[in-house]
Amino acid sequence: MKIINHFVIFLIIFILAISSGAYAYHQVEGWSKLDSVYFVVVTVTTIGYGDLAPETDTGKIFTMFFSFFGIAMAFYLVSLITRLIAKREVLKKFKTLKKKGNPKHKNL
Repeated sequence: MKIINHFVIFLIIFILAISSGAYAYHQVEGWSKLDSVYFVVVTVTTIGYGDLAPETDTGKIFTMFFSFFGIAMAFYLVSLITRLIAKREVLKKFKTLKKKGNPKHKNL
């Protein structure tokens, strides 16, 4: 699968995970939708301001699992973005070398 397709599919999955997490906090903790999304984003980016925290046992247990998988997903998304950027830069350099007709890379 091409990296761009993989990135788009994973981005959709990540957005669904963020939305599902926000919905869960909205239902379990009774937070507003905005507060729920805010808490999820602050959690998966590992910022953790501490201004919101789950108060129910269910919310605390959910946070333990959600943060583990959410943080892993966020880091994986960052790695995909990095990979896309690096691939683009390598291709750009390759095309530049090919245009120059560098004798070391005649077969390129």
